[in-house]
Amino acid sequence: MDVKISAPGLNWIRLASLLAIGMDGYYSSLPKGSTVSVITGNPGTRCVRAPELVANGDVHMAITTPSWYAKIAAEGKGPYSGNPLPLRALAAFPHDDRLVMAVRQEVPIHSLHELQEKKLPLHISMPVKEIEHPAGWVVEAVLEQYGLSLEDIESWGGKVLKDRPRFQNSPTSIPVDPSFSAVFDEAIMTRRWPKIANQYPLRYLPLDENVVAHFEEMGMARGFLEKGRLPGVQEDVLTIDFSGWLLFCREDMPFELGYLAARALDEQHEAINAIFAGEFAPMTSPIRMHEIGRNTPIPLHAGAEAYYKEKGYL
Repeated sequence: MDVKISAPGLNWIRLASLLAIGMDGYYSSLPKGSTVSVITGNPGTRCVRAPELVANGDVHMAITTPSWYAKIAAEGKGPYSGNPLPLRALAAFPHDDRLVMAVRQEVPIHSLHELQEKKLPLHISMPVKEIEHPAGWVVEAVLEQYGLSLEDIESWGGKVLKDRPRFQNSPTSIPVDPSFSAVFDEAIMTRRWPKIANQYPLRYLPLDENVVAHFEEMGMARGFLEKGRLPGVQEDVLTIDFSGWLLFCREDMPFELGYLAARALDEQHEAINAIFAGEFAPMTSPIRMHEIGRNTPIPLHAGAEAYYKEKGYL
């Protein structure tokens, strides 16, 4: 058996590599001669495509964020409208994040309504289409609720910057192009956001209640950028929750493979915790095995559920 795990990005490569080691270790139950591969890069392995890659059988497992992204795929909503995918959860990893819509203090707007009215030529730092990230899709969906599009902003003289640093936690990475006037992005737990907000004072734009309610109906979760969470956040700001890393698979993935994945995570969770430690850790708290299989946005795979119950974790 050649097991494939889609894990785009540095953080998930490290996590999935330890999962792979656990699955194919000394006492693995995989057939003799099997392999476990961690796949990253393009074409076809980006986070935004993970649900369809799993559903199509291109990979056995994948990681995506936020965790509700797998839920809307399983329910056939959002970009998967009318096409529910047969997905099941294997594990939910702790990751506390929000979508943030922010502009520099000198930009004369306090809401996205004002952006539509004033037609400002913003230079926006955000995940561009080429990197196929759910945050890019959500930003465009949010703008649409205000009668806006990136094409509108570009027609006013604005542009989307290709400046998102590849390593957002690197102390030496340039966090944003100095020409920016807005940042519409997630990953607020990284070093990048405080660096931006300390160097360039920001104004944080709240989403309207009816806009958030619209996305909740789609299966997303509301969230608040809490007062003090980032420099300059002086009150709670209503937004979309972007929390959760979810490891998931097809509903019909062999029982034994789901069981083995859960067992491997149990074996390797302390090693995973060790590489995600420190002030700006992208996994925002340690894995606790009594929690990893609880409150998943989609039902657990039968094999993983059986392992967690056998060990007393559920």
